[in-house]
Amino acid sequence: MKLAQLAMLLSAAASLALSLTVFVIVVRERGLRWKFVWALLALVGTGGAAMVWPAPDQLYWFFGVALPSASYVAVDGSWQPAMVRCLFPLGALIAIGRLYHHRRQTDHEMATVVAP
Repeated sequence: MKLAQLAMLLSAAASLALSLTVFVIVVRERGLRWKFVWALLALVGTGGAAMVWPAPDQLYWFFGVALPSASYVAVDGSWQPAMVRCLFPLGALIAIGRLYHHRRQTDHEMATVVAP
């Protein structure tokens, strides 16, 4: 395995792990409005790279929107080669921002209720 293939696999795994982690955190968050919309958004990736596995020296950069943020495509008996695709987990970062805003707002409301 070449270094480029390993780097592509690690970046795809990191992108997918971040998306899935944020998805679980959003689903478990109490009191969050539109919870399942935010959870679905956490899985969305935008823009990224694709690598044809037999030719790791060529990396294709593209702009697109996909769910999930990383994928592997291989079809037996097809003329298309195996391909690994990794997208930037923009949806997860937006969902993290929404969680931060929600928790900050909730903490502020709790502080005003407790204060005399």
